Amino acid sequence: MNNYNSTYSTVTTAAESIITSDAFELTWGTALWAFINGVLLVVILGGNAFTIIAVRTCRRLRSFISNLFIMSLAVSDFIVGLTLPYHLSFYLTTTMGNKYVLCLTRFFLIIFACCVSILTLITISVDRYIAIVYALHYRRCMTRKVAAFVITFNWSVGATVAAIPMFWNNWHTAYQCEFDEVLPPWYMAGIITPSFTIIWLLMLLMYWRIMKEASKQANQLRNIRRKRSSNLLHPDWKSVQVVIFIMGCFSLCWLPYFIVACAQIFEVYKSTPLLYKAAFTLAMTNSALNPIIYSWKNSNFRRAFVQLIRCKSPNCYQKTSTDVYKKESISSAAAETTQGVFTTGGTSGKLPYTDVQLQTIFTVSSSSTDTATVY
Repeated sequence: MNNYNSTYSTVTTAAESIITSDAFELTWGTALWAFINGVLLVVILGGNAFTIIAVRTCRRLRSFISNLFIMSLAVSDFIVGLTLPYHLSFYLTTTMGNKYVLCLTRFFLIIFACCVSILTLITISVDRYIAIVYALHYRRCMTRKVAAFVITFNWSVGATVAAIPMFWNNWHTAYQCEFDEVLPPWYMAGIITPSFTIIWLLMLLMYWRIMKEASKQANQLRNIRRKRSSNLLHPDWKSVQVVIFIMGCFSLCWLPYFIVACAQIFEVYKSTPLLYKAAFTLAMTNSALNPIIYSWKNSNFRRAFVQLIRCKSPNCYQKTSTDVYKKESISSAAAETTQGVFTTGGTSGKLPYTDVQLQTIFTVSSSSTDTATVY
């Protein structure tokens, strides 16, 4: 009897030790995961808030039509940041997942914000494509009314796609409020995944075409101004760098998530909660990188940010040689035969770029190529 009690006591102590150890590891794992997402949340909200404030307060930034798309992107990414705590709270408590409306709202908010963000990214690539390849027609094609229509369309499509699971879902048969149990497989296979694939391919095609056109125009300019060509970074390598940077960030953030999500939806591989959380966090990182890619690398935005940090008006900085030409500058530039002639979209015209602008043709918004009028 004593041996039995001794054995029972030993087993009980060991079990309690294991349980305590697992709970300790779970606590530290949850704390680390919460800390990473907390930092990500601050970066998303801070970076996109800066972009929104800069566009809203700086007349020069508002004058560029392409910055309307940057503004829309910043707003959608800011919403991603706002919905992130609500989405992640379901991992910290099980009671929220038991409520029908709360569970479906979780997916509506995050899908809506991410969908608008991704649609705006492809819109920006198309805007830059038109501005570079069809520069002479850009001002006629891309008006403020067109931009407003496209932005409204993106937000409407995002809301429509996100609303589908609110009416067709598997919540009543789901064991927990997780995407692979609540969202129907056809939704992921027939709408989300094909849409992402098409957008990814279109972005790759757009930036590849922009890279080719920009390299051709830069080579023509270098041939005209040979005496200054040594000061220019080789346009081909510059173009390749930018395309790799833009597409690399987008792919690195979103491809792992879609691979994990599709594998789980189609039961190819049952991912662990840790793997899915890591893929989801990586996807949300895209909303933190977008302000860096599309705003901070723009010299006009950087100057506005510096003024805001100094608590000064972003309208008081001095123009520099890297600023785009004004409308009146285009007329004088077009009259100078020393600028050379180039072909864009089958139409000949004067090259509306300076040497410095050709070095940053991708990193600035496409308004640097269309030399937009200040409204």
